[in-house]
Amino acid sequence: MKKFIIKTLIFATVILTLLISVNYWGDAANIFHTGYERNIANIIYTNKNAANISNYDERILQRELINKIKSKPDILILGSSRTMLINSSYFENKKLINNSVSGASIEDFIAIYQMYKTKDMLPKKIILGIDPWLFNENNGQKRWRSLKKEYYSFFNKTTDEDILNNKTEQLFSFSYFQSSLRSLPAIVLGKSNPIPSNEIYNETNTKIIDGSLTYSEKYRNVSIENVNNGAKDYIVDKIYSIENFNIISPKILKEFDDLCKEMQSNGIELSFFLAPYHPLVYAKIKKDYKVVLEGEKMISKYADQNNIRIFGSFNPIKIEIDNTGFYDGMHSKEKTIQKILDVRTHNNVYKSLGNW
Repeated sequence: MKKFIIKTLIFATVILTLLISVNYWGDAANIFHTGYERNIANIIYTNKNAANISNYDERILQRELINKIKSKPDILILGSSRTMLINSSYFENKKLINNSVSGASIEDFIAIYQMYKTKDMLPKKIILGIDPWLFNENNGQKRWRSLKKEYYSFFNKTTDEDILNNKTEQLFSFSYFQSSLRSLPAIVLGKSNPIPSNEIYNETNTKIIDGSLTYSEKYRNVSIENVNNGAKDYIVDKIYSIENFNIISPKILKEFDDLCKEMQSNGIELSFFLAPYHPLVYAKIKKDYKVVLEGEKMISKYADQNNIRIFGSFNPIKIEIDNTGFYDGMHSKEKTIQKILDVRTHNNVYKSLGNW
Protein backbone atom coordinates (compact mmCIF):
# COMPACT_ATOMS: atom_id res chain seq x y z
CA MET A 1 0.00 0.00 0.00
CA LYS A 2 2.84 2.35 0.88
CA LYS A 3 4.55 1.66 -2.48
CA PHE A 4 1.30 2.32 -4.30
CA ILE A 5 0.89 5.69 -2.57
CA ILE A 6 4.49 6.63 -3.36
CA LYS A 7 4.08 5.64 -7.03
CA THR A 8 0.83 7.59 -7.23
CA LEU A 9 2.47 10.67 -5.72
CA ILE A 10 5.39 10.39 -8.13
CA PHE A 11 3.05 10.01 -11.09
CA ALA A 12 0.93 12.96 -9.94
CA THR A 13 4.06 15.08 -9.46
CA VAL A 14 5.28 14.25 -12.98
CA ILE A 15 1.90 15.11 -14.50
CA LEU A 16 1.64 18.33 -12.51
CA THR A 17 5.19 19.31 -13.46
CA LEU A 18 4.43 18.64 -17.12
CA LEU A 19 1.22 20.68 -16.92
CA ILE A 20 2.91 23.66 -15.27
CA SER A 21 5.96 23.50 -17.56
CA VAL A 22 3.97 23.42 -20.80
CA ASN A 23 1.63 26.19 -19.59
CA TYR A 24 4.57 28.34 -18.56
CA TRP A 25 6.87 27.81 -21.53
CA GLY A 26 4.20 27.30 -24.21
CA ASP A 27 2.26 30.24 -22.74
CA ALA A 28 -0.50 30.36 -25.40
CA ALA A 29 -1.57 33.93 -24.51
CA ASN A 30 1.81 35.26 -23.32
CA ILE A 31 0.57 35.55 -19.75
CA PHE A 32 3.89 34.63 -18.17
CA HIS A 33 6.24 36.21 -20.70
CA THR A 34 5.79 39.95 -21.16
CA GLY A 35 7.03 42.05 -24.04
CA TYR A 36 5.38 40.33 -27.02
CA GLU A 37 2.71 43.02 -27.34
CA ARG A 38 5.35 45.73 -26.98
CA ASN A 39 7.32 44.13 -29.80
CA ILE A 40 4.28 44.36 -32.08
CA ALA A 41 3.69 47.97 -31.05
CA ASN A 42 7.34 48.85 -31.69
CA ILE A 43 7.12 47.40 -35.20
CA ILE A 44 3.97 49.39 -35.94
CA TYR A 45 5.53 52.53 -34.46
CA THR A 46 8.32 52.28 -37.04
CA ASN A 47 5.66 52.40 -39.77
CA LYS A 48 5.87 48.68 -40.54
CA ASN A 49 3.19 46.03 -40.46
CA ALA A 50 3.63 43.22 -37.92
CA ALA A 51 3.40 39.76 -39.52
CA ASN A 52 3.70 36.33 -37.91
CA ILE A 53 1.61 37.38 -34.92
CA SER A 54 -0.05 34.88 -32.60
CA ASN A 55 -0.68 34.13 -28.93
CA TYR A 56 -0.82 37.62 -27.47
CA ASP A 57 -3.09 39.69 -25.27
CA GLU A 58 -4.97 41.97 -27.65
CA ARG A 59 -5.99 44.28 -24.79
CA ILE A 60 -2.42 44.81 -23.67
CA LEU A 61 -1.48 45.53 -27.28
CA GLN A 62 -4.09 48.32 -27.39
CA ARG A 63 -2.52 49.85 -24.31
CA GLU A 64 0.94 49.67 -25.89
CA LEU A 65 -0.28 51.21 -29.14
CA ILE A 66 -2.24 54.00 -27.48
CA ASN A 67 0.74 54.84 -25.27
CA LYS A 68 2.73 55.56 -28.44
CA ILE A 69 0.18 57.75 -30.20
CA LYS A 70 1.47 61.27 -30.89
CA SER A 71 -1.57 62.88 -32.53
CA LYS A 72 -5.33 62.56 -32.35
CA PRO A 73 -6.95 60.16 -34.80
CA ASP A 74 -9.75 61.34 -37.04
CA ILE A 75 -11.60 58.04 -36.80
CA LEU A 76 -11.48 55.38 -34.11
CA ILE A 77 -12.85 51.85 -34.51
CA LEU A 78 -13.96 50.13 -31.32
CA GLY A 79 -15.32 46.64 -31.76
CA SER A 80 -14.62 42.93 -31.84
CA SER A 81 -12.93 40.67 -34.38
CA ARG A 82 -15.98 41.40 -36.55
CA THR A 83 -14.76 45.00 -37.05
CA MET A 84 -11.06 44.24 -37.05
CA LEU A 85 -10.77 44.39 -40.86
CA ILE A 86 -11.98 48.00 -41.10
CA ASN A 87 -8.93 49.91 -42.27
CA SER A 88 -7.81 53.35 -43.34
CA SER A 89 -8.03 52.60 -47.06
CA TYR A 90 -11.79 53.16 -46.78
CA PHE A 91 -11.38 56.73 -45.52
CA GLU A 92 -9.35 58.97 -47.78
CA ASN A 93 -6.99 61.41 -46.08
CA LYS A 94 -8.19 60.44 -42.62
CA LYS A 95 -6.10 59.07 -39.80
CA LEU A 96 -7.91 55.95 -38.68
CA ILE A 97 -6.94 53.69 -35.80
CA ASN A 98 -8.62 50.35 -35.25
CA ASN A 99 -8.58 49.29 -31.59
CA SER A 100 -10.89 46.29 -31.99
CA VAL A 101 -10.30 43.25 -29.76
CA SER A 102 -11.69 39.74 -30.11
CA GLY A 103 -14.88 39.10 -28.16
CA ALA A 104 -15.23 42.76 -27.23
CA SER A 105 -17.49 43.60 -24.31
CA ILE A 106 -18.77 46.90 -22.93
CA GLU A 107 -15.86 46.91 -20.48
CA ASP A 108 -13.39 46.86 -23.40
CA PHE A 109 -15.09 49.82 -25.07
CA ILE A 110 -15.04 51.83 -21.86
CA ALA A 111 -11.43 50.94 -21.00
CA ILE A 112 -10.03 51.78 -24.45
CA TYR A 113 -12.04 55.00 -24.66
CA GLN A 114 -10.75 55.95 -21.22
CA MET A 115 -7.14 55.55 -22.36
CA TYR A 116 -7.69 58.03 -25.18
CA LYS A 117 -9.47 60.40 -22.82
CA THR A 118 -6.69 60.24 -20.23
CA LYS A 119 -4.12 60.91 -22.94
CA ASP A 120 -6.20 63.83 -24.30
CA MET A 121 -6.30 62.13 -27.70
CA LEU A 122 -10.05 61.72 -28.26
CA PRO A 123 -10.91 61.37 -31.97
CA LYS A 124 -13.37 63.31 -34.10
CA LYS A 125 -15.42 60.22 -34.90
CA ILE A 126 -15.92 56.77 -33.38
CA ILE A 127 -17.40 53.79 -35.16
CA LEU A 128 -18.65 51.42 -32.47
CA GLY A 129 -19.04 47.77 -33.43
CA ILE A 130 -22.23 46.34 -31.94
CA ASP A 131 -22.30 42.57 -31.47
CA PRO A 132 -25.28 40.45 -30.32
CA TRP A 133 -23.47 39.42 -27.15
CA LEU A 134 -22.73 43.00 -26.12
CA PHE A 135 -25.87 43.23 -23.97
CA ASN A 136 -25.72 39.64 -22.70
CA GLU A 137 -24.62 39.60 -19.06
CA ASN A 138 -23.89 35.88 -19.50
CA ASN A 139 -21.61 36.33 -22.51
CA GLY A 140 -18.66 34.75 -20.67
CA GLN A 141 -16.25 37.49 -21.79
CA LYS A 142 -13.53 38.00 -19.22
CA ARG A 143 -10.58 39.09 -21.32
CA TRP A 144 -11.38 42.75 -20.60
CA ARG A 145 -9.82 42.24 -17.16
CA SER A 146 -6.42 42.97 -18.71
CA LEU A 147 -7.70 46.58 -18.83
CA LYS A 148 -9.70 46.59 -15.62
CA LYS A 149 -7.72 49.52 -14.24
CA GLU A 150 -8.78 51.69 -17.18
CA TYR A 151 -12.35 50.42 -17.03
CA TYR A 152 -12.80 51.35 -13.39
CA SER A 153 -11.03 54.66 -13.96
CA PHE A 154 -13.90 55.70 -16.26
CA PHE A 155 -16.19 55.51 -13.22
CA ASN A 156 -13.58 57.14 -10.94
CA LYS A 157 -13.15 53.89 -9.06
CA THR A 158 -10.10 51.86 -8.12
CA THR A 159 -9.81 48.09 -8.00
CA ASP A 160 -7.43 45.52 -6.62
CA GLU A 161 -5.43 43.83 -9.34
CA ASP A 162 -5.91 40.09 -9.56
CA ILE A 163 -3.24 39.43 -12.17
CA LEU A 164 -1.44 36.97 -9.89
CA ASN A 165 -4.61 34.98 -9.33
CA ASN A 166 -5.27 34.87 -13.07
CA LYS A 167 -1.75 33.64 -13.76
CA THR A 168 -2.02 30.96 -11.10
CA GLU A 169 -5.34 29.82 -12.53
CA GLN A 170 -3.87 29.46 -16.03
CA LEU A 171 -0.77 27.73 -14.74
CA PHE A 172 -2.92 24.79 -13.62
CA SER A 173 -5.46 24.96 -16.45
CA PHE A 174 -5.92 21.91 -18.69
CA SER A 175 -7.56 23.99 -21.43
CA TYR A 176 -4.60 26.39 -21.36
CA PHE A 177 -2.35 23.31 -21.53
CA GLN A 178 -3.92 22.29 -24.85
CA SER A 179 -3.35 25.72 -26.38
CA SER A 180 0.16 26.04 -24.94
CA LEU A 181 1.14 22.60 -26.19
CA ARG A 182 0.32 23.67 -29.74
CA SER A 183 2.36 26.84 -29.30
CA LEU A 184 5.42 25.13 -27.84
CA PRO A 185 7.11 23.91 -31.08
CA ALA A 186 7.11 27.37 -32.66
CA ILE A 187 8.47 28.89 -29.46
CA VAL A 188 11.23 26.28 -29.16
CA LEU A 189 12.20 26.83 -32.81
CA GLY A 190 12.06 30.61 -32.42
CA LYS A 191 9.34 31.01 -35.04
CA SER A 192 6.72 32.76 -32.94
CA ASN A 193 8.11 36.30 -32.87
CA PRO A 194 6.40 39.12 -34.81
CA ILE A 195 8.17 40.09 -38.02
CA PRO A 196 8.27 43.59 -39.61
CA SER A 197 6.75 43.65 -43.09
CA ASN A 198 6.10 46.21 -45.79
CA GLU A 199 3.34 44.00 -47.15
CA ILE A 200 -0.27 44.22 -46.07
CA TYR A 201 -1.09 40.64 -46.96
CA ASN A 202 1.24 37.89 -45.78
CA GLU A 203 1.27 34.15 -45.22
CA THR A 204 0.36 34.77 -41.59
CA ASN A 205 -2.08 37.06 -39.81
CA THR A 206 -0.74 40.61 -39.93
CA LYS A 207 -1.38 43.63 -37.76
CA ILE A 208 -1.37 46.72 -39.97
CA ILE A 209 0.02 50.09 -38.99
CA ASP A 210 -3.49 51.46 -38.42
CA GLY A 211 -4.27 48.67 -35.94
CA SER A 212 -6.48 46.72 -38.33
CA LEU A 213 -5.90 43.09 -39.25
CA THR A 214 -5.38 41.07 -42.40
CA TYR A 215 -5.90 37.32 -42.28
CA SER A 216 -3.39 34.67 -43.24
CA GLU A 217 -3.14 33.58 -46.87
CA LYS A 218 -4.83 30.26 -46.10
CA TYR A 219 -7.79 31.94 -44.38
CA ARG A 220 -8.18 34.55 -47.12
CA ASN A 221 -8.36 31.85 -49.77
CA VAL A 222 -10.93 29.67 -48.01
CA SER A 223 -13.34 27.99 -50.42
CA ILE A 224 -17.09 28.68 -50.36
CA GLU A 225 -17.62 25.02 -49.48
CA ASN A 226 -15.42 25.37 -46.41
CA VAL A 227 -17.12 28.63 -45.46
CA ASN A 228 -20.51 26.94 -45.56
CA ASN A 229 -19.22 23.91 -43.67
CA GLY A 230 -17.72 26.23 -41.08
CA ALA A 231 -21.06 28.00 -40.69
CA LYS A 232 -22.80 24.65 -40.20
CA ASP A 233 -20.25 23.65 -37.56
CA TYR A 234 -20.68 27.04 -35.88
CA ILE A 235 -24.34 26.37 -35.12
CA VAL A 236 -24.02 22.71 -34.12
CA ASP A 237 -23.16 23.61 -30.54
CA LYS A 238 -23.55 26.79 -28.51
CA ILE A 239 -23.40 29.98 -30.54
CA TYR A 240 -20.53 32.17 -29.42
CA SER A 241 -21.39 34.26 -26.36
CA ILE A 242 -25.17 34.36 -26.90
CA GLU A 243 -26.07 31.22 -24.98
CA ASN A 244 -28.10 32.03 -21.88
CA PHE A 245 -28.96 35.38 -23.44
CA ASN A 246 -32.38 35.81 -21.89
CA ILE A 247 -32.74 39.56 -21.50
CA ILE A 248 -30.98 42.74 -22.54
CA SER A 249 -28.98 43.53 -19.43
CA PRO A 250 -30.11 46.77 -17.73
CA LYS A 251 -26.64 47.11 -16.20
CA ILE A 252 -24.83 46.84 -19.54
CA LEU A 253 -27.38 49.06 -21.24
CA LYS A 254 -26.80 51.72 -18.57
CA GLU A 255 -23.03 51.57 -19.06
CA PHE A 256 -23.50 51.64 -22.83
CA ASP A 257 -25.68 54.73 -22.54
CA ASP A 258 -23.18 56.38 -20.19
CA LEU A 259 -20.38 55.74 -22.70
CA CYS A 260 -22.32 57.01 -25.72
CA LYS A 261 -23.45 60.13 -23.88
CA GLU A 262 -19.87 60.74 -22.71
CA MET A 263 -18.57 60.45 -26.27
CA GLN A 264 -21.16 62.83 -27.66
CA SER A 265 -20.63 65.32 -24.83
CA ASN A 266 -17.01 65.52 -25.98
CA GLY A 267 -18.07 66.44 -29.50
CA ILE A 268 -17.42 63.01 -30.99
CA GLU A 269 -19.53 61.96 -33.97
CA LEU A 270 -20.72 58.46 -33.11
CA SER A 271 -21.76 55.69 -35.50
CA PHE A 272 -22.76 52.06 -34.94
CA PHE A 273 -21.53 49.20 -37.12
CA LEU A 274 -23.48 45.93 -37.12
CA ALA A 275 -21.63 43.12 -38.89
CA PRO A 276 -23.88 40.45 -40.42
CA TYR A 277 -23.82 36.73 -39.75
CA HIS A 278 -23.55 34.03 -42.42
CA PRO A 279 -27.11 33.31 -43.71
CA LEU A 280 -27.14 29.83 -42.12
CA VAL A 281 -26.09 31.23 -38.76
CA TYR A 282 -28.58 34.08 -38.88
CA ALA A 283 -31.39 31.63 -39.67
CA LYS A 284 -30.49 29.77 -36.47
CA ILE A 285 -30.36 33.00 -34.47
CA LYS A 286 -33.72 34.12 -35.87
CA LYS A 287 -35.27 30.84 -34.81
CA ASP A 288 -33.69 30.23 -31.40
CA TYR A 289 -32.29 33.56 -30.16
CA LYS A 290 -35.13 36.07 -30.41
CA VAL A 291 -33.47 38.39 -27.93
CA VAL A 292 -30.76 39.09 -30.53
CA LEU A 293 -33.45 40.46 -32.85
CA GLU A 294 -34.83 42.51 -29.97
CA GLY A 295 -31.34 43.84 -29.37
CA GLU A 296 -31.00 45.06 -32.95
CA LYS A 297 -34.39 46.79 -32.75
CA MET A 298 -33.35 48.41 -29.49
CA ILE A 299 -30.08 49.65 -31.01
CA SER A 300 -31.92 51.01 -34.04
CA LYS A 301 -34.32 52.92 -31.81
CA TYR A 302 -31.49 54.17 -29.58
CA ALA A 303 -29.55 55.41 -32.60
CA ASP A 304 -32.60 57.20 -33.99
CA GLN A 305 -33.26 58.91 -30.66
CA ASN A 306 -29.66 60.03 -30.24
CA ASN A 307 -28.76 61.11 -33.78
CA ILE A 308 -26.39 58.17 -34.35
CA ARG A 309 -25.87 56.65 -37.79
CA ILE A 310 -26.09 52.87 -38.20
CA PHE A 311 -24.09 50.86 -40.70
CA GLY A 312 -25.13 47.27 -41.44
CA SER A 313 -27.30 44.69 -39.73
CA PHE A 314 -26.97 41.26 -38.13
CA ASN A 315 -29.31 40.09 -40.92
CA PRO A 316 -27.34 39.46 -44.15
CA ILE A 317 -30.51 39.46 -46.27
CA LYS A 318 -31.38 42.97 -45.12
CA ILE A 319 -28.11 44.28 -46.55
CA GLU A 320 -28.09 41.90 -49.54
CA ILE A 321 -25.07 39.82 -48.50
CA ASP A 322 -24.93 36.12 -49.38
CA ASN A 323 -22.57 33.34 -48.28
CA THR A 324 -19.81 34.57 -50.61
CA GLY A 325 -19.38 37.60 -48.36
CA PHE A 326 -18.01 35.64 -45.40
CA TYR A 327 -14.84 33.94 -44.22
CA ASP A 328 -16.79 31.80 -41.74
CA GLY A 329 -20.02 31.85 -39.76
CA MET A 330 -19.49 35.27 -38.18
CA HIS A 331 -16.65 37.14 -39.93
CA SER A 332 -17.32 39.23 -43.03
CA LYS A 333 -14.95 39.59 -45.95
CA GLU A 334 -13.48 42.97 -46.84
CA LYS A 335 -15.90 43.38 -49.77
CA THR A 336 -18.83 42.99 -47.35
CA ILE A 337 -17.44 45.61 -44.98
CA GLN A 338 -16.79 47.95 -47.88
CA LYS A 339 -20.37 47.54 -49.09
CA ILE A 340 -21.79 48.20 -45.62
CA LEU A 341 -19.72 51.35 -45.19
CA ASP A 342 -20.57 52.37 -48.75
CA VAL A 343 -17.00 53.39 -49.53
CA ARG A 344 -14.54 52.83 -52.32
CA THR A 345 -10.80 52.37 -52.04
CA HIS A 346 -8.65 55.03 -53.67
CA ASN A 347 -5.30 53.27 -54.06
CA ASN A 348 -3.96 55.30 -51.17
CA VAL A 349 -3.86 52.58 -48.55
CA TYR A 350 -2.46 53.91 -45.25
CA LYS A 351 -1.15 57.09 -46.92
CA SER A 352 -2.75 59.22 -44.25
CA LEU A 353 -1.05 57.46 -41.36
CA GLY A 354 2.44 58.85 -41.85
CA ASN A 355 3.30 58.21 -38.21
CA TRP A 356 1.50 57.72 -34.93
